[in-house]
Amino acid sequence: MQTPEEYEITLRVNALVKGLKKRRGYTKKDISQKLGIGLTTFNDYLNGVSSFKLGTLIKFASLCKLTLPDILDDTLEAKKLYSEDLADRANTGKNTLDFLAFILLVPAATNAHNTQYLFCFLHILLIFFARKDLNSMTMSLVFLVTYVIADLIFYPIDIYIFPNFNSLIQNAVAFGACIVVDILLIVLLKNRTLLSLWFSKGNNKRVLEKNFIEGPIYAVAIGFLLVDGVAFVENLIRNLEYLGFDESFAKYFWKITYVYDYFEYLKSGLMASVVILLFIGTRIRQQPPNFALT
Repeated sequence: MQTPEEYEITLRVNALVKGLKKRRGYTKKDISQKLGIGLTTFNDYLNGVSSFKLGTLIKFASLCKLTLPDILDDTLEAKKLYSEDLADRANTGKNTLDFLAFILLVPAATNAHNTQYLFCFLHILLIFFARKDLNSMTMSLVFLVTYVIADLIFYPIDIYIFPNFNSLIQNAVAFGACIVVDILLIVLLKNRTLLSLWFSKGNNKRVLEKNFIEGPIYAVAIGFLLVDGVAFVENLIRNLEYLGFDESFAKYFWKITYVYDYFEYLKSGLMASVVILLFIGTRIRQQPPNFALT
């Protein structure tokens, strides 16, 4: 049997096991094999039947890319891996996005279960809102198309990549796919005028006018590329042991998660900026010009 102190550590290990399942797709069997112990023994540890051996705890900490003191002292680094904390972070992000949807006068979208779906819905509204302004409508359509393409790309990644490969491959493929979509987005925005001419069949001269938000929108698109690019490089640095480096050297970089920890918030902020810019730009272009009377 475990002492109260040992049982408290066991509870933390259980939370980390759930976190490994959620983040890397590791089952208890996978973890026990990596620790070099049997599944029955591992379950006994997790259920408090017997106490963790020091060597096993050290190996488990290494598997989580933590140190033993992180688990023993329940540090913030360990809490980041807890499945409950992941759920809290997701709920916080969802509440933030729901609030954003509310202030943008789209309360019907507040029940969206996915950030991407929420912003797709917002862009559909913007397309209808800008239906008389082909410039703004084309830009909204470009973002909507790239979001849909991203969802289609990530569907097979979620099914085939995340359950079957290590964290290096998982994140490299995911962030790499994001970079490809970002480049597509930038190319489409750069050719916005050509797209507008194609949609109007050359019959609308206003598509040749520059929208004042095109510069800021283009900057936000580059921001998407920078965030995904830094996350991709950060993932390589964080997983140097998979690239052939000695683990004793690689472990110094395991805690480099500056972009990874805030990735969803950075991307959501950029996506929200796009919606706000497009709304403002469309609103201004819909205002009739003011002529001074002399």
